[in-house]
Amino acid sequence: MNNIELFSARVCPFAHRSRLALMEKKLSFSLVDIDLHNKPDWFLKINPIGSVPALRQGDFLLHESLVINEYVNEYCAEPPLLPGTVQKRAEARQWINYANASLVPAFYRLLKAQDEEKQNRSRAEMGRVLETLDNELQRCKDEGPYWNGKQAGLTDIAFYPWFERWPLLEHYRGLKIPDQFHFLRGWIEQMQQREAVQSGGEPAEYYIEQYAAYAAGKK
Repeated sequence: MNNIELFSARVCPFAHRSRLALMEKKLSFSLVDIDLHNKPDWFLKINPIGSVPALRQGDFLLHESLVINEYVNEYCAEPPLLPGTVQKRAEARQWINYANASLVPAFYRLLKAQDEEKQNRSRAEMGRVLETLDNELQRCKDEGPYWNGKQAGLTDIAFYPWFERWPLLEHYRGLKIPDQFHFLRGWIEQMQQREAVQSGGEPAEYYIEQYAAYAAGKK
């Protein structure tokens, strides 16, 4: 049974994660785009929370990007998107959790901050997050260009959508990724070369337009 449907939205970085996981696995799937401003009633029967992504495979329903990605990785063995040892898998999940607990909230706090004091505080917070990521990528650089070695995996996928959307922070908040974080910048460049990223990505102009309300404090 491989009749996978992914309910997604182009703008959503969480849905982007699950598109990337399916594409890295080279699994065929049907992509159903959901209008987040006008969600159809039938979608709430698939995911009562109403969020994307959601996955349907026959009678099996699943939501939440990280859970979907773990399922996709176990459903299809090759290529593996988590390391081969239990300790390395634990480390990978630790950094996946860091993406959700640190990078993601820092990104939105900065994007939504309206006054200069909050913006400065959020820039400093994001700077600390970026430094942490750069240090970790430096530590594991000998194993390969990705978080867990030579193969891009769930850890890379957990982080990458927010770096594709980084032009938002450059455009609205004037924050570029500092040149001294060259391990982080190198990882971004590696990810940008991947077929899944190139096939499923959007241009900076799209994100800048779509997130204008966030940046103006209207969402």
